[in-house]
Amino acid sequence: MSKIRLMCKKGSKACKEIMDNTKILRYRGGRRDPNVTVLINYGLAGPKKERFYQLYPSAKHIPTINKYVGHSKYYAAKSAEKAGILVPETKLSLSRTDKPSLWLEKRVHSIGGKGIRKAKGRIRMRGKYYQKNVNNRIYELRVHAFTWTDNWSIQKRLGEKDTIAWNFSNGGHFQTVHNKSSKIYKQALSVSKKVLRTLNMAFGAVDFIVDDKANVYFIEINSAPGFSGLSDHIYFDAFNALKKMTKGKVLSYAS
Repeated sequence: MSKIRLMCKKGSKACKEIMDNTKILRYRGGRRDPNVTVLINYGLAGPKKERFYQLYPSAKHIPTINKYVGHSKYYAAKSAEKAGILVPETKLSLSRTDKPSLWLEKRVHSIGGKGIRKAKGRIRMRGKYYQKNVNNRIYELRVHAFTWTDNWSIQKRLGEKDTIAWNFSNGGHFQTVHNKSSKIYKQALSVSKKVLRTLNMAFGAVDFIVDDKANVYFIEINSAPGFSGLSDHIYFDAFNALKKMTKGKVLSYAS
C-alpha cells in the first residue's frame, strides 16, 4: 500500500477535513515521516510552496501530485486558448477600440471571486488582466476532475443576473448535476480533461460559463477548492481511491 501525505497550508479548513476523512496526514519531514511514496499538493504555490520546502527540504525529492500548480489565471486562460479551448477574450491591456464597459478586471491570483469588477480603463495593471464579460450567461459550471478516477462531479452555479461573480460570498449557489448526458455537460467534461493535460495537473476544480447560445467558456481551474458541503465528499472519495492503488499506479500520476 502506498504511503501518501499532504502538502497544504497549515490551518486550512479543507486540508483538515481531508485529513479527518481520509486519514491522509500532512507531511512532517523526512525523519518524522519516512518512506513516503507520494505527496498530494493541495494548492501550495509560489511563496507558500517555497516556505513548505524550507520547513521540509526532503519534500522536494518526493514525487508529487500537482507539483506544478499556481499558474496565474491569465496564464491558464491564454494556455487554454492556445490549446484550442474556448475562452472569453483575455488581454493584459485594452486597445483604443475596446469599450471598457464590455470588459472585466480580474486579479491574476484571486480566491472566491474577489477583486472582479467592471473595467474602468484600458492600461496594463499590475497583478490584473482584462477578460471580455459574457453578459448573456445563463449559468456556470464547475467540474471536479481527477486523472486517476472517472468519478467526476459536475455542479451548476447560479446567481443574480446583475452580479458579476457568482461565488458563495456573492450569494451564488451550487446544484449537483446528476444526469451528465447533455451535450453541454459532456463538452465540459471533455474540455476539463484537456485543461488538466494543458496545465500539467492531475486534479482540480474547472470552472466554465455557459451562455444562452450553449457556448461553454473555460474560465479558470482551482488547485485547492474550498469545501461547501456539496463538494467535500468528492475529494474524500478521490483521495481514498488513490490510497487503494498500487505504488506504481500512484506514482504514474505524480511529477
